[in-house]
Amino acid sequence: MSIRRDFQSNVDEFIADLTEFATGSYLKEDEREFWDQPFDPAVLPDLKTILENLLDTLDLLSDPPAEELVKVVQAAVDELEAFNAKHDDAILEPEETAELNELIHDASAATGADDEALAELPEID
Repeated sequence: MSIRRDFQSNVDEFIADLTEFATGSYLKEDEREFWDQPFDPAVLPDLKTILENLLDTLDLLSDPPAEELVKVVQAAVDELEAFNAKHDDAILEPEETAELNELIHDASAATGADDEALAELPEID
């Protein structure tokens, strides 16, 4: 079992959705007249790297104690929040943070962590 392999498609889909949103590719030509790009999609590979690094780190854990899991997840949450702040909080809005919090929880559960440890996981604000 590989957490990275199991959750890579979630990360890929998340990044693809953000790319579509950032480029406006979902809009028809006549809908683009007053459209402004919300953020530069060129920054999305950095976000993908943060998420993949978290999955790789979770892959190294097996039935981790709560404090170890929380430490790993908190580091990723801090990195995600710093990334978003660096880009004027324009990338990870409430819908995206909810999706990422769910992904982080599910990937953390795949480590074999117990419910108590999972209940202590930090979330992206």
